[in-house]
Amino acid sequence: MLDKNISSTNFFRLPFTPNTRILTENTLNQYSEIRKPKRGYLPIKIRKISFSNELLVMGVILDKEPEEMVYIKVTISELLVSCSVDTHENYLSRYAYFALNQLMYYHTEYDFEDYYWPGFFDQETGGSKYLMIHKSKDNLHVSSKVRYKGLYKPGKQLPIVSANIMELRKAVHSIQEQPPRETHTVLGFCLADNNNERFRTNHYPFLIPYIGILNKAKTEVRSFTTYVLNEMQLSEIDLSDEQQNLVEICFDMKKIALVANPEYKEDAHRLAEKQKQNQNNFNMLFELWQKALPLLSGRLYTHYSYTYGMRNVKGKPRRSYMTPCAFNNETPEICFLWKDMGDYYKLQLRLMLQGRIHPLQYYFNTAFFAMLSYSPRKYVLLNSVDDSQLVSYFQRSQFQLLVLKKHYDGDFKDFVDQLRRVYSFINK
Repeated sequence: MLDKNISSTNFFRLPFTPNTRILTENTLNQYSEIRKPKRGYLPIKIRKISFSNELLVMGVILDKEPEEMVYIKVTISELLVSCSVDTHENYLSRYAYFALNQLMYYHTEYDFEDYYWPGFFDQETGGSKYLMIHKSKDNLHVSSKVRYKGLYKPGKQLPIVSANIMELRKAVHSIQEQPPRETHTVLGFCLADNNNERFRTNHYPFLIPYIGILNKAKTEVRSFTTYVLNEMQLSEIDLSDEQQNLVEICFDMKKIALVANPEYKEDAHRLAEKQKQNQNNFNMLFELWQKALPLLSGRLYTHYSYTYGMRNVKGKPRRSYMTPCAFNNETPEICFLWKDMGDYYKLQLRLMLQGRIHPLQYYFNTAFFAMLSYSPRKYVLLNSVDDSQLVSYFQRSQFQLLVLKKHYDGDFKDFVDQLRRVYSFINK
């Protein structure tokens, strides 16, 4: 519990990087003249003791000195720090400084987001019915309980909802592909995927042709010969006009699928250029997927592969990585379920196909596609880039957001009002 001598006036305030809960080493040093000794070694040991009523309590031992307590409260824009000795609103103690510096360790910053839970505690008991607090020897891990996955915290960035209501794409004609009559060699198509949510994702999902050998019954691909990277590899295969058109779309996709990632200490201008180019390529890829869908839906030999990077999309596909899949020719419509849960509201994203509401699979994010929970290898191409970005956002929290009623007014209400103008809402 908080030392009885600690009050709100005893907290020293350190600003976060804007719109985050990240404290940088540079900011810490701007607010303190204390530094690690340049010569010699100062042993520093910290342990996270408890987290109650939004207050993180840490023990700090400097060299052979007695352990002192450091108290931390994470707010929307500042870190409040106090200590069992010295620290007050105008001074940060050496114990507090070294505790924060040690949290950063080899890095130059520390993200306190895990300890930002404003208004989620019972002020009488100090506990929280919404959170799980796992204590190990010297550490604490805080997360929402499984049933409260997707809790909204004030200040959390919400996706921008476009005011443009996109007309739903009409269901495309489905190809009625037949097995080849006189050969077991076949041209198939693979959805090459990479984790679109990773910080350094290598490429966006694109379609790539492959040559494979069918089984005796010609019902499935028995083995894979090669990925098709150029026209020369198709010289011995008689392509239909539709296959030729689809192959050309595949080649166009591959040219722009690679993601430009930031370099170490890259300047802001160059970083902004890369982000803009990545978004342009993302938008163009989505348009190419729209063009590909009428030529792809209904084909017999289509697969999915998680590539682990563009460098692996060459030569002979690994059979263990190639999973049969299908592409739905219908257009999904995003809708939302809204439910009053007493002390909070629950907002769930769902997909409507042919008038029926479907839950989504949330284990993987495949950018332009949604996958129904009971049919995860049937890919449904979303209606727009805006829909894609909305699905990607909700996928991180298993397609639901929960908001305490005390946090509803303001940013979250504005977000819900924007959603209601564009998408269907169903009250449960």
